[in-house]
Amino acid sequence: MRIDALLRKDVEFLEEITADDYSHVESSGGARNKSQFIAGRRGQRALFSTFVIDENKATIYCNVAVVVGRYHNAYRTSGGSSVVKRARHLRVYVHENGEWRNVAHQATEIGRAD
Repeated sequence: MRIDALLRKDVEFLEEITADDYSHVESSGGARNKSQFIAGRRGQRALFSTFVIDENKATIYCNVAVVVGRYHNAYRTSGGSSVVKRARHLRVYVHENGEWRNVAHQATEIGRAD
């Protein structure tokens, strides 16, 4: 659902599932909080044309879910450059008040052989 929202540019849904104390570490090493992440989506800093989860494994520990996997995507930067990226991801979700919220995201870019 998160990936679909990124492709659809559904900022409201992303805002809803993202915790207020969210921490987002990009594959390039940059870090953003929730307001910066949402502003980037709202400002369409990068426009995804594809975003495919190649591997995803979720493990639930009481009210915490840890999701690890790999993805690849293609997007166009605000400067008009086309970028294709492959990366591993780690996401942490917390279940509170009947809802799952994404509290942390970490991506690490990988080469084609990984």
